[in-house]
Amino acid sequence: MKSIKKVVLTLFAATLVFAACKKDDPKNDVTLGDKEGILLVTFGSSFPDPQQTFKKIDSDAKAKFAGQEIRWGYTSDIILNKLRQGNGEGSLKGIIIDNNTPLEALELMVKDGYSKFTVQSLHVIPGEEFDETVEAIEAFELKYPGVHFNIGRPLLDTDADIKAVATIMANKFAQQVKEGPVCFMGHGTPHKADGQYLKLQTELQKINPNFFVGTVEGISFEAGKTSIGGIIAKLNAIAPKPTKVTITPLMSIAGDHANNDMNGVTGETDPAEQSWRERLEAEGYTVTDIMKGLGDYSEINAIWLNHLESAKQ
Repeated sequence: MKSIKKVVLTLFAATLVFAACKKDDPKNDVTLGDKEGILLVTFGSSFPDPQQTFKKIDSDAKAKFAGQEIRWGYTSDIILNKLRQGNGEGSLKGIIIDNNTPLEALELMVKDGYSKFTVQSLHVIPGEEFDETVEAIEAFELKYPGVHFNIGRPLLDTDADIKAVATIMANKFAQQVKEGPVCFMGHGTPHKADGQYLKLQTELQKINPNFFVGTVEGISFEAGKTSIGGIIAKLNAIAPKPTKVTITPLMSIAGDHANNDMNGVTGETDPAEQSWRERLEAEGYTVTDIMKGLGDYSEINAIWLNHLESAKQ
């Protein structure tokens, strides 16, 4: 999954750079309008539940920015093509969903008279995906001299953001943590921003030491700090040993990673290939899952949207 995501984002950025290099082509000449618009950017998902999460985020955005144009861009060409071919997962199988890439969305907005954009990426940390989104936007500015962009920062951007998210999620899982440890699954990254996950765990554990943050890859994952193996070692060290563990995504949606890496039933015998659920159950824990993405919580969406509002000012 890591390599696929990297290729998708690299191709997205490369496409925009290529388009920018053709800015002198007369066919690209347009008369820019003066309208302002908002673009929400996400990776996308071929799973059913995330489509409802996107609608929830969209609804919260339209409530906060009533009357303003809000459009979406999805960065994963692989997922976009699956949905366009009707090859979504579960109940989406056979249903055609034709979403736009960020480039397609921006091109359409320019043609519709927009030249001032506020882009809010629904990233959790300011890592590789966010950096590549910024690079892609800069390339689009080269293609259309005169357009102007403001960019909203990711969810866990500042220490204040991290504390706010910790408070929100601790409140959301207050009952579950009374019954046993709660383990959040983030994505992780080789980018220096990977440290934001451990910062969040520190803030959560100030509220209750039985909150844990893990990832499926990244710097801290490789060091064994956020791997499920590392988390299990910490859980087994709790005295008395808990009997119940709750697992839930720390991602914008409950998509592929949540359904497979976290909550999947792989049937694998190699622990390195097993899901969090399988690893935890093998240790004797009763596992409860909360299959909600961060975008399902209005309080979390409010932080993204506050970042958007700050970028607009």
